[in-house]
Amino acid sequence: MSDARPSVDTFRRRLAWVLFGALCCQLGVITWAEWQPERFDYPDSHRYLRVARNIAAGNGPIESADLRAGTDPLYPLVLSIPIRLGMTDDVYVCRFARGVQAVLGVVIVALTAAVARRWVSDRAALVAAALLATHPILLFFHGLVLTEILYIALLMGAWLFLARLREQGTLPDAFACAGATGILLGLATLTRSTSLLLPILVLPLIWHFTNGPTPHKARIAIAAMLLYGAVLAPNILRNERLFGRLIPTRVGGGASLLEALGPWADGSPGMDRIVYPPVDAHADEAERDAVYRRAAIDWARAHPQETLALAWAKLRRTWSITLNAPGYESPLYAAVGWLTVAPIFALAVAGIWRLRRQGWTLLFLLVPAIYFSAIHMVFVGSVRYRMPAMPLLMILAVVGAGARLRLDQPRSNV
Repeated sequence: MSDARPSVDTFRRRLAWVLFGALCCQLGVITWAEWQPERFDYPDSHRYLRVARNIAAGNGPIESADLRAGTDPLYPLVLSIPIRLGMTDDVYVCRFARGVQAVLGVVIVALTAAVARRWVSDRAALVAAALLATHPILLFFHGLVLTEILYIALLMGAWLFLARLREQGTLPDAFACAGATGILLGLATLTRSTSLLLPILVLPLIWHFTNGPTPHKARIAIAAMLLYGAVLAPNILRNERLFGRLIPTRVGGGASLLEALGPWADGSPGMDRIVYPPVDAHADEAERDAVYRRAAIDWARAHPQETLALAWAKLRRTWSITLNAPGYESPLYAAVGWLTVAPIFALAVAGIWRLRRQGWTLLFLLVPAIYFSAIHMVFVGSVRYRMPAMPLLMILAVVGAGARLRLDQPRSNV
């Protein structure tokens, strides 16, 4: 890959064309979703719509009177906006969601370019952005009323501020970057609760990227974690009021764990296959979920070999080159996977090799991939769960293709 570096104005013009192309691709997928809505109809979408209607009605983020905290609240909160404005039909709410996701999709591509430009040449950053803008599997998610696009936008926003942290020479500027990272990670967790423990892997990066003596690093890291907790605090307090116990995100992790660990489990989503253990008729949803969690853990302890085999099956599903969802197993979809996903994976592996002596840079680019791989070796695996890692893998791919590195030249972006 050429090391030529366009001027700032040239970079901006080229990025604008990449963003325009991204928007056109996303609008194409949205048009497909309007034409064939049944192909974009997922059970989780209906759950988000039910919660959104309750939010709009003033009932809070509940699905029903019996399910008061089973859904992460931020995405349904976004879906409640058109309902509050009088657009109550599901068709209009879904159109609003896809419109928002088209905007967020452009933002994700821009954020990827901004992050990449801090580590590789300008031209390579544009290539990474273009690869992401045209990645067919990620494009498909712009037509789905699911949390992926909002989550990725928040995650990449956090990663941009994390990258900017290493450029800051004063304590207030470092506080601002680390604080923004913590806030955006908190909002991401309110979108998808599986990222609750992600800050554990981010904290060493905050420490390393903070310039200055150890006391400064400690203050910055603590500030980021406090702000992360502050974003989650209203939800934690609500759950404490509802159930009288500490539940940092949503109720439902026990059922999800039972879906992934049991004689019915094969590594794929399948809530309909679960044989639930008996629970007290008067148990609330948190108590029921605790019973399900214990049953899943007990099964895993009693069946260690099956649990390990399931972990491997889930990992393979998450990083499958071809789609494994029903209806997407035709030769056409397989060809799309092998032509567009396999080369990115191969180049990303080459990028890992090229950065093998740059541990902190490698960690920065791999944390989402590592984290979500680990999480979904426990919970069920699916291609959708690797999507948050794809923007940073695109950067690794251009590194693998030979992009010039800027490992020791932190700088501001345009």
